[in-house]
Amino acid sequence: MKFSKDLNGNLVERWEQHYIKYDDMKKLLKQGPQEGVEAAFDELYSQSIQIVNEFFRTKIEEYEQVLSNYEQSDAEGNTAAETPFFKAFKEMGEFQTFIWINSTGFQKIMKKYDKRMELRGTGNERQSVMEEMLLQELFMSDQLEKLLERAKKVNSTNQSSNKKYELKLLAGSANPELAEEISGRLGIPLLKTEIKRFNDGECSINVHEKIRGTDVFIIQPTCMPVNDNLMELLLMISALKRASVHSVVAVVPYYGYARQDRKSGSRVPISAADVARMMEAMGVDRVICVDLHAGQIQGFFGPCTPVDNLVAGPIALEYYRTIGLDRPVIVSPDAGGVARVKEFKEGLSETGVVKVTMAMIIKQREAAGKVGSADLVGDVKDKDCIIVDDIIDTAGTLCAAANELKAFGAKRVFAFATHGLFNGPAPERIMASALEEVAVANTVPLQPEVAVRCPKIKMLSVGKLLAETIRRVHEGESLSEMFEVASGQAIFASAPLPKPRADTIGAASESPN
Repeated sequence: MKFSKDLNGNLVERWEQHYIKYDDMKKLLKQGPQEGVEAAFDELYSQSIQIVNEFFRTKIEEYEQVLSNYEQSDAEGNTAAETPFFKAFKEMGEFQTFIWINSTGFQKIMKKYDKRMELRGTGNERQSVMEEMLLQELFMSDQLEKLLERAKKVNSTNQSSNKKYELKLLAGSANPELAEEISGRLGIPLLKTEIKRFNDGECSINVHEKIRGTDVFIIQPTCMPVNDNLMELLLMISALKRASVHSVVAVVPYYGYARQDRKSGSRVPISAADVARMMEAMGVDRVICVDLHAGQIQGFFGPCTPVDNLVAGPIALEYYRTIGLDRPVIVSPDAGGVARVKEFKEGLSETGVVKVTMAMIIKQREAAGKVGSADLVGDVKDKDCIIVDDIIDTAGTLCAAANELKAFGAKRVFAFATHGLFNGPAPERIMASALEEVAVANTVPLQPEVAVRCPKIKMLSVGKLLAETIRRVHEGESLSEMFEVASGQAIFASAPLPKPRADTIGAASESPN
């Protein structure tokens, strides 16, 4: 989605002059590889870096002074410095978002630079080099995190008398980029955590911050490697409960084993239910998922463990509204997805797209992941089609459906799925199919080699959705209001992908003593 919209949506007006000059650089790059564009771009980029760095230095010095004054006055029993301290302490959260939005902007503009200057695939791309240089800039340092650490220690006595439990975020190693985005949007830094993998494959969790009496949200999809990430999630829940936190909420954007939700034969487990039992046994208090493969998985948890099953379809609606669809047809690849497609169709119609209809593919499977034949119910001739599904695994079903639609006269075929696993031959199948583009949510991180093998894949972020969900759960507000048209537009209007922060997750390979 368009980053400029997200920049404007998160912009703090009183700091307006200190943000990256993203729109100016973007406008300049539209001229393409013309003479003088590179030099002008470099000048604008350098100016933006200098502006952000200078503002960062100013704010850090300001926060340092306020904190020092409060520490001194607290020791002397003087309350005069309390108001400036609490004001600065609250503002640090906004400043955390300021840093994240600027670092994301610099990353995205360099990606646009390589594209507009026609450098992709030439070996002269500048994005990776500029990203390495970006990490060395002053505003990317850990100075703010250190100040927040000091502020939290000074404020600990005040927190103990506050009836509202403090919100904390803990990131697993499965999808650090998504966790970083959620952290930036909420203005709450991730807990300093060390996650180790020993030589024998064991996982070790160590949280390096005080968390007693807090509400901790763990961000950890159980995607590939499923067993490792699941065990990591279980051990994180256990570590938090043993540390006497007030509550543990597992944010599991992708629920591994969800497709094993019933007994499909003799002597087989119901793995989705067993995963739920394991999470409950560890003491999880609440679970937040995105587009569970089967809604009944919510019932695998007991009544004392509520499960929020969020819908990811709305994040794609604004995107498809803007690409100029011709009489779009929303297609279900099987009978089980009709309800999802109907909801997607109604949502697209509410965005202003006209003449939206539905169709369905009736398929016969020869084996798991292999489709034998498919028939079409509906009219797609000379129309744009969007296939909507929850999971793309090896893409056999998806590509067969796309080719079927093209054979029936579809003009263009797009696809949207919440979880893009892209296992095995999926990238090659998609490239060889009739699909124009495949959009997926970032509930599962896209592997770099998959992105290279299949440039048709487009990632949309659920970071804004999950950040707002976490805030509402912590504040005790309604979740259903997010999906109403009036309040939901701001949440789903744009969803950029952030740059991961390298120092958030610690990982090492050691042998246990």
